[in-house]
Amino acid sequence: MLVFLLFILVLPGKVKAEQYASPLGFSVYLPEAYEFTGGDGTTRFSFDFDNGSATMDIILYPAKRFTNAQSAAQDTVKKLEGRAAYQNFGFSGYDACLAELEFVNNGQKNKGWLLFINDVNPAGPKTAPDQDSYDMMLLSYSPFYQNAFIMDIVASAMDSLSLGMASHYGPGPIALAARDRLGKKQYSRARINFGSAWLEAKWDKREASLSQSLVEREYRILTAYAAAPDYLKAAITRFYRMILRDAAPALDELAMLLSSAWEQESHRQNLTETYGGQTQKAAAYNIFDSQERNSPLFGIPASPRLYAEALLAWVQGFAYERDPSGSDVLNPITAAFEGRGDCDSRALVMAILLQRENIDSILMYSMKHEHAMLAVDAPGPGARFPHDKKLWLPAETTAKVGIGLVDSAMADPADWFAVDFLF
Repeated sequence: MLVFLLFILVLPGKVKAEQYASPLGFSVYLPEAYEFTGGDGTTRFSFDFDNGSATMDIILYPAKRFTNAQSAAQDTVKKLEGRAAYQNFGFSGYDACLAELEFVNNGQKNKGWLLFINDVNPAGPKTAPDQDSYDMMLLSYSPFYQNAFIMDIVASAMDSLSLGMASHYGPGPIALAARDRLGKKQYSRARINFGSAWLEAKWDKREASLSQSLVEREYRILTAYAAAPDYLKAAITRFYRMILRDAAPALDELAMLLSSAWEQESHRQNLTETYGGQTQKAAAYNIFDSQERNSPLFGIPASPRLYAEALLAWVQGFAYERDPSGSDVLNPITAAFEGRGDCDSRALVMAILLQRENIDSILMYSMKHEHAMLAVDAPGPGARFPHDKKLWLPAETTAKVGIGLVDSAMADPADWFAVDFLF
């Protein structure tokens, strides 16, 4: 659960940040209270946070001006009369270079991050570059004297970049570059009990550590909005979305293993559901008959309720763990592979795994109850939570109750708001 430990007032009067999406395929999802301050809205964009405490500049150039991203980044830093440390890496299939830099602008010393991406194509990296391709430069920075909180804002703004829908569900540039510096994966083995199946999965604890660092950074940012209620719900939404996008790819293999176990019926006997007062086995849903058995269920929500039930029973078995001294949110990678965490972590794990099955879910958060649950778009009986013209089935991850069941003390929909992951 989220517990706000700090109270830093965000200055009033700023517009709420949205996800600024360009017809050219990229978007940035800036922290709340950034505002658009200049540019033509086509090839140049400037955003400021808190009257210039932090700035994000985006400039698009004609493609093919540089041979690679690093030469472009070095040229930009030279023009800024700055100094920088450079790192080449791949971002969304493109050649990219990230630079941590210091520079002087109008007599003001600044520090931050510069990102250059070479030959971006709106149709995607697999498409041959054409006249619509462009080079992209992002500069996220603040005056040198700013405090650690503003530097978190600067980094988070850079990490909010997406190039197309696919990169909405992957680490941002700074987070991805940090993973690239790890080099070759160093896998640990996790033995996971899923229903009656025992699965062996591999994961890199160093990647989980980087994901936890992002959780802590985003939490430090979130606490700044505790005294600004007009921003708080949007800030909480962004907090969970940033965590999910950073961790999601690390659970891809686990998602396949769990889905495969589901397809093979290895835990079917543990699944029951109640309809019309009668408890039925999973087979009653007719998804394991001879006609269906040869068709993979992965990616096809043939029985979203039952798969959600299976995942719910699994995460309910996690060891309950809280860390009041920090964010109190364990990154979903560690939560999934070590089977531990609080309500937020479990809900995010479920959301990622359901997403891989094309089953829609939302995170339900209550500031009144300081609690989070998942809710699933699935058929069948149970309590329902309204959001975006749908009625969602709640899934309580920290109590061993079935999907659609909620403690009566927390059953008022007015106590909750939804965090969806379609961004």
